Amino acid sequence: MAVDYPCVRKVKEGLYKIKPGRYSAFSYLITGDINVLIDTGLMSDYPRLEEGLFELGLKPGDIDIVLNTHEHCDHVGGNLYLQESSLIGAYKYSAVKILYGDDEVMRCRHHGEQFPGSKVHLWLNNADIINAGSWILKVIHTPGHTSGSMCLYEPGRRILFSGDTLFAKGTVSNIYDSGSLGEYFNSLRLLKTLKIDLLLPGHGWESRNVERDIELTIEKVIQRFPNRKYLLRLLGGDGKAYME
Repeated sequence: MAVDYPCVRKVKEGLYKIKPGRYSAFSYLITGDINVLIDTGLMSDYPRLEEGLFELGLKPGDIDIVLNTHEHCDHVGGNLYLQESSLIGAYKYSAVKILYGDDEVMRCRHHGEQFPGSKVHLWLNNADIINAGSWILKVIHTPGHTSGSMCLYEPGRRILFSGDTLFAKGTVSNIYDSGSLGEYFNSLRLLKTLKIDLLLPGHGWESRNVERDIELTIEKVIQRFPNRKYLLRLLGGDGKAYME
């Protein structure tokens, strides 16, 4: 069955999910006094992202802040069309790659695109806070998928925008050139300390059983380590949950 893009859905009051195209990541739109767009999809899908904004009664110039969860081109391509009217923000390790269009790590050729680089106005650090009026977004550096991957956590609503770090049903993220399985493992353990009621990932299903999703993912990641028995001993009591 063919899917008509863009796909636009209201998640809850003031929060919308837009899928510009099949291979683009989800874009999450927070509306209010300050309009925030999390991830912008592929360059080639930008016209459909724009259609999605129009469907919600917004023009591209109404977007105040764009936040990229990491530097892969299926998450940042639309930056090119928004950079003159919106502030672009990314974690500092991703920002430099986005700025220079670093194709070695952005996977542009994989998607048949040539990303020339875009402006990045906000070079974010771990624990930075984006105050978007009624929404507060906390930056959580979660390297693993890439070195500059970050999640955005809304503590009042217990919502996690996870990019490609965490997925529903224990799906393990791919580890790319700048990433690290060890860092990914540590990032998952960090996310496990948060109270999350709703998981909104860059791809795939939403989830309201986030604690279990994280546990399943950690379990699968541990099995990828050649020294997993030693690792489980180091984890002590925590490790018992992941024993076969």
